[in-house]
Amino acid sequence: MGRVTGGAAWWQALFAVLLMALGFLLVVQFRAGRVLSTQEGVPTRNVYALATMLRQEREARQDLEGQVAQLSRRLAGFETAAAQRKSTDQALRHELAALRVAAGLVSLGGPGVAVSLRDGTLAVAGQAPPVVQYVDLASVVNELWAAGAEAIAVNNTRVIASTGFSQVGGTIIVGQRRLLPPYIVTAIGDPQTLERALRIRGGVVEGLRALGLGITIARQETVTIPAVQALPVLRLAHPVAP
Repeated sequence: MGRVTGGAAWWQALFAVLLMALGFLLVVQFRAGRVLSTQEGVPTRNVYALATMLRQEREARQDLEGQVAQLSRRLAGFETAAAQRKSTDQALRHELAALRVAAGLVSLGGPGVAVSLRDGTLAVAGQAPPVVQYVDLASVVNELWAAGAEAIAVNNTRVIASTGFSQVGGTIIVGQRRLLPPYIVTAIGDPQTLERALRIRGGVVEGLRALGLGITIARQETVTIPAVQALPVLRLAHPVAP
């Protein structure tokens, strides 16, 4: 009986040790699993967070790209409008420059002729020597216009479409300026054409010479025509709508 009791006690002790060892292993495994699960949970949450941030960044980038595209379209529209406006402004400036030239508001230079008219020195048919009249200057100017002159001046006074020729006593008035002899008519144009028009047989110059006036025609490589000094003031005339 004493052996049996002693053997049972030994088996009980061994069984208790095994149980303790098994419990220890279970505790270690449980703790290890808990630690592993904890360590694996952290990167998983980080991945979710990073995925969310990436999605938000993509959405923000798409929004910014949309804004950039919209601003680019607006900028292209502004550039197109600016280019059109620049083109229109350039066309208007060219037209304005051409109108200023046509109106005589700009000094001009170029080849042409210079025509000098002087009073006669010899009496004709017992009368006093002939003197230059305003109609003589107007006739020379009209002949030059008809020959293709592009700009004309008389004694450095610009002649335009509205310039009038008149005379008070012995003083010739061109526009609003009183002129003194000698009278020099300068014109810009083809020198050969202008001279031929003036020297044509039976023309203005031949007729004035027949009256006894002294006239000299000289081609010029460069003629300077000044700008008009004063534009006419329109009081009754007004533009008519088309």
